[in-house]
Amino acid sequence: MKRITFSYTVAILAIICFFIITLTEDCEQCFSAPVMAVKFFICGLIISIGGIYFTREFLRTEKIVFEIESLPLLETDEAADGVPFVGRGIVEPEDDKVLKSPYTNTPCVYFHSIKEEYVGYFRKNAYWKIVENIALFVPFYIRDERGKLKVDLTNLDNDFSGYKIPIRNVPSPQNSEIDCDILLKHQPYHLFLKNKKGIFFFPLRSKYRISEFVLKPGTKVFVTGMVSRRNGQLVLHEDEKFPLIISKKNRDQYVQEFYRGGNLIYLSYLLVSVGFTTSLLAINYFIQANPAILLTFLFMGNTIILGSALFSVYNRIITLKNRALNSLSNIDVELKRKIDLIANIVEVLKGYVKHESETQRIVAEGRVKIMFSDKLKKEEKPIIPSLVAAIENYPNIKASENFQSLIKTLVDIEERIAYSREFYNRSVRKYNILIKQIPFLFVASILGLKKMDFITIGKEIENHSGIKSEDENK
Repeated sequence: MKRITFSYTVAILAIICFFIITLTEDCEQCFSAPVMAVKFFICGLIISIGGIYFTREFLRTEKIVFEIESLPLLETDEAADGVPFVGRGIVEPEDDKVLKSPYTNTPCVYFHSIKEEYVGYFRKNAYWKIVENIALFVPFYIRDERGKLKVDLTNLDNDFSGYKIPIRNVPSPQNSEIDCDILLKHQPYHLFLKNKKGIFFFPLRSKYRISEFVLKPGTKVFVTGMVSRRNGQLVLHEDEKFPLIISKKNRDQYVQEFYRGGNLIYLSYLLVSVGFTTSLLAINYFIQANPAILLTFLFMGNTIILGSALFSVYNRIITLKNRALNSLSNIDVELKRKIDLIANIVEVLKGYVKHESETQRIVAEGRVKIMFSDKLKKEEKPIIPSLVAAIENYPNIKASENFQSLIKTLVDIEERIAYSREFYNRSVRKYNILIKQIPFLFVASILGLKKMDFITIGKEIENHSGIKSEDENK
């Protein structure tokens, strides 16, 4: 996925405009006033359209990244058919079968090797031509403490090599990516042979250069993707609705790479205004309009752009508010699952405890302790639910595989509740900070948009209608 920031956008547009303005064909009129006016008119259009284009690309990418950020990290044994997966683990080849990369002979589950030839010695238009471009992978898994999940790299889009990957079979979204180790990057081929075989050459320029990128077994990675059942086995793969990501960064680091471009949403209107003004002044060189008319068009155009910017500000505020509310609904879903699970635990206990009153006492103790076991810090693992402590005197229950499975599921649900709550508070914090900043402050004041409250950890969280809150400053 593209990492788009305001500085990246400005740099790309500046390079394009530079080539347009300096483009010549050894003619005497290439820098005359009329030709320069046409060039500035084209540059103005490019700046305006480019600002809009890169903003739309950022918003499209940010939507995908938000989906990745909003989902709790799962263990591999929690993967389910037809459901997006977000997790972490270690790369493990299937049946210990690995590839050997062509140049460095490195054991790996994926490699991408490129060989280029320098074409056109001493010519003005000399360039590097790709003469060999090979990418291969073998089936592999992502393993964690609870199991493993198979990964399919078919239709992979990007491995940060900068070269096209030749293993894509059908048209697919341009979002999946894999974070590889860079073993070679534009290494002159004769130097590579020298280091490998002790051979030495003295060419004026190496005719060939090579690059190689690999994913090694044992690499710790963060992964996302869609899970499907294939031949009776769950497989993580790319999907139109959810990209396949394999990154050596953790999720927070990965997500923050994209959020650095958030200011582009507002500053892009500055680019549109600059482009519009430049194009209009360039046209005026030919039509020589009355200054009053020219100023009127400039004022009206920039007023429309300003109005669009304010509308964008409003949309941004509402988007962040809706994201916070969406994360709150995720808490409700997990709480409902938690209540249903406790009911299943009750049924298991009834099979082992003779007296109904004793069953209810055990469940009541466990419920109270579970409700107040949610005081978790970020990245902490929850303590095994205190329900286990309530049945220490019942070894038969503890030995039950069914009961142990329910307890493991309960721990997973508590982890998801903790993450959803933390993510909700994080979303609320972003929203509250945003509406205090200019120009969002003015828009929020006019529309009566107020700060959202944080969730208070406590018993009330078990009922959405009774959720308590606290102010950000507490």
